[in-house]
Amino acid sequence: MSAKILDYKKDMIKVFETYRHKYDPYSLFERFLEFVIVGFDITFSKVERPLIEEEAKICMELLVSWTTSMNEALKQHEWYDLLGEVYMDYLSGTMKKHWTGQYFTPMHICDMMAKITDPGEKVGERVMDCACGSGRMLLASHVLHPGNYCCAQDMDRICCLMTVCNFIIHGVNGEVVCGDSLDPTDYRDGWRTNEVLHLTGIPCVRKMDMMESTTYRGSLATLDEMKTSKPAKSNAPAKKSPKKESPQPIQYSLFDFE
Repeated sequence: MSAKILDYKKDMIKVFETYRHKYDPYSLFERFLEFVIVGFDITFSKVERPLIEEEAKICMELLVSWTTSMNEALKQHEWYDLLGEVYMDYLSGTMKKHWTGQYFTPMHICDMMAKITDPGEKVGERVMDCACGSGRMLLASHVLHPGNYCCAQDMDRICCLMTVCNFIIHGVNGEVVCGDSLDPTDYRDGWRTNEVLHLTGIPCVRKMDMMESTTYRGSLATLDEMKTSKPAKSNAPAKKSPKKESPQPIQYSLFDFE
């Protein structure tokens, strides 16, 4: 008998649709993610973009629907990326996905890939996803090895915010960096998640300086290693290599055995 397929997205989407006449769902989603992160910030840092009263009320409705739906989802799954599902199926337009290539890996494929690669067999190892999307590959890895340090990076800020929130609610100890993984010097923002969860039992997050980030420092170390490994340039004129003659085509006979 097949398991019942539940639509965990419907409650969050209902909230977005209720206020769609006044607030763009995509912008409201970003504000909601910022609202969640501020709520779990252990440094009580100054809010960069304070919410107005009505925005705070809507974000609280979204928080209730998110946590309620997640509680139901986690009864059937070891982890669940509700934020990524809402983003892909409801918020992200077809053109945006087409031009940016934002097609998140299905969750069951993430589970399969995590089991195949099985990263971090030793507790405390660092597991990296340099194009994390909503962080679901690292969530699948976290289930297999919860003691590892998960590092996520993406150049899309919305993706980074989703990953931070997913790390918070799933108890992932790690960091999220906003920047281009192909450019080691590109560090736009960073968050450190659940560093004291093992002591307090309370999920938490804080802003992270670039020099705190193992992702950033690791990228710089790799860049320095690449620079030092290049052979030194010689001032002596380069010797011309002898011109090789192109091989002449040979016609073989299927009946010539000698």
